[in-house]
Amino acid sequence: MSDVQTQVGTDPQNDLDLKAERVQFEIAATASAAIEGAQQRWVEDRLRKMPGWSLASGGQAIGRTRALPSPFGATDYASFVLREAARTRQAVQIGLSGSRVMITVLAPSYGEGSGVIGREQLDFAASLV
Repeated sequence: MSDVQTQVGTDPQNDLDLKAERVQFEIAATASAAIEGAQQRWVEDRLRKMPGWSLASGGQAIGRTRALPSPFGATDYASFVLREAARTRQAVQIGLSGSRVMITVLAPSYGEGSGVIGREQLDFAASLV
């Protein structure tokens, strides 16, 4: 059988499907995963320098619990955190239990960087004294 007859007789479904769009998509997906991994490591490195803060499972929030001398002090501190969050447009959750304040800084829920803790959230958390 000649080469032409062999090529015509092959099933294109069995050949590798190397369309340009598919190759570009796979390269973009690999690059995106590498960038996300690097960002995750950067966030974890930054959190090591911030005593008391930890990354929540899934990487969509960071949290800290702070004990204050009195329940009134805890309430004042919680108010301070909420005012700063409103001023800087950060999403936070506050929990109060006696003289303890639980602070959770959430990742953006929409827009660029949604669902991932970034520089703005870490800067905000670091600014809370």
